[in-house]
Amino acid sequence: MADALSLLAHRNCMHGEWQQTLSQASQALALISPFAPNSVTAELYDSVGWAHYYMGDYVEALHHLIRSLEVAEAIGDRSMQAHALDRIANVNASSGHPEVALGAQERALAIHRDLGDELGEAIVLNNVAYTLRDLGDLDSALSCAERSLAYCERTRRPYLHVGVLDTVAEMHLALGDIDAAEKYSARSLEMAREQGSEPDETNCLMALGRIAVARGDLVKATELLESALDVAVRRGQSIEEFECHRLLSDAYERRHDNHQALSHFRRFHELKEAKVNGETESRLANLRVQHQVETARKDAEILRLRGLALEREVERQKIAQAELEAQASLDPLTGLFNRRHLTVLSEELDIALASGRPVSLMMFDIDGFKRINDAHGHSAGDTVLVAIAGELTHNARRSDVPCRYGGDEFLVLLIDMDASAAGAAAERLREAVSSSPVHCGGREVPVTISAGVASADLDRDTSLRELIERADKALYAAKQGGRDRVIVYGRDI
Repeated sequence: MADALSLLAHRNCMHGEWQQTLSQASQALALISPFAPNSVTAELYDSVGWAHYYMGDYVEALHHLIRSLEVAEAIGDRSMQAHALDRIANVNASSGHPEVALGAQERALAIHRDLGDELGEAIVLNNVAYTLRDLGDLDSALSCAERSLAYCERTRRPYLHVGVLDTVAEMHLALGDIDAAEKYSARSLEMAREQGSEPDETNCLMALGRIAVARGDLVKATELLESALDVAVRRGQSIEEFECHRLLSDAYERRHDNHQALSHFRRFHELKEAKVNGETESRLANLRVQHQVETARKDAEILRLRGLALEREVERQKIAQAELEAQASLDPLTGLFNRRHLTVLSEELDIALASGRPVSLMMFDIDGFKRINDAHGHSAGDTVLVAIAGELTHNARRSDVPCRYGGDEFLVLLIDMDASAAGAAAERLREAVSSSPVHCGGREVPVTISAGVASADLDRDTSLRELIERADKALYAAKQGGRDRVIVYGRDI
């Protein structure tokens, strides 16, 4: 349950749904807190930290991202360590500490290179570009951004591509190459709208607004910045809203529209004052808490002892509730997920496709399953289903998600597998099943399966329903072709 909520929180964080992210991540942390630190805990702290970062609360962001790093270090997950270091660097850079940020980014790069993780390296290089720009090393900043862009164009990762194009545009603008900046910003805006990513759209519109100011086209600049402001306000992007008002005040002043310039200037200062006051109040609250800790220690210990029994009961109830909800998604016979889990499968598919990763689906059923039931009895049929589920689990990777779709039909979602690799995996499973008769009441029952495989399109959104329909057609072709075989949609039919 916590893992599923973590996936939803991550997905909503990617799409700028900050309140949804915080709500789902908090629920997941409540479920997982009784257990030892693990990768899901680290990812949840990361999602909470990143949501606070985009909401402009750097204190809370840094607090949760440091906790994510601590968990990653405790469980020895180096990839997560590098990711957390990069996030922490972003917070430091945004809060005016580029030297600290660069140190964290260099540590993250070293880990990604040691792991051979090109994607992680490209993400960090994109962020290093901004840090180097803030430190005044513009040529090196552009070089880092271009290296990240080369990776995006080679591997077709649309969400990363949008942000990196915007970064390259920013570096060209800083170097005074307005034509190049406008070219890359326009491409970035087009891709952001294609992907439906409004947070990216806000940044692109702001960049194009600054470019229009640089060109002296102040009417176009104010139109672009007003559009960016509308999106930022609607999406709750406080940092971008703050910056839009500052840019609009400057643009309207250049147009000699003093009324609008003053209006945006006042709003800019209201937001600035609210942010400063909020951060000051947060620090004062922390100081007050620290001051009260020592004097309240004895009372706290008494309260802790009194509440311990109740707390344990509450935690027990939470765990029991989570287990009941999880059991509703499990098939009682095979122990695999059932059709209720398709919603989570759909989310996993969307997240994988959003990051440009290949995804395939395997659908298979047992050949002549009705004849097995008629000849040997329904208890033998249940034994066969359990045996097939065991064979499926044994042959699955840790990242695979096997489900009992219904009756004798099974589904497996295969992340990071294209059609060729998924077809080979299905063939291995088919051979394993056909070479292992099932023992039922002292008899050996030969069992074979027919499988259909389909892959999602990388150049457009593919729903789970579409993927199931394709795999089902391939499975039907396997049945029609004589059974005990694998058919790959788009290759064999």
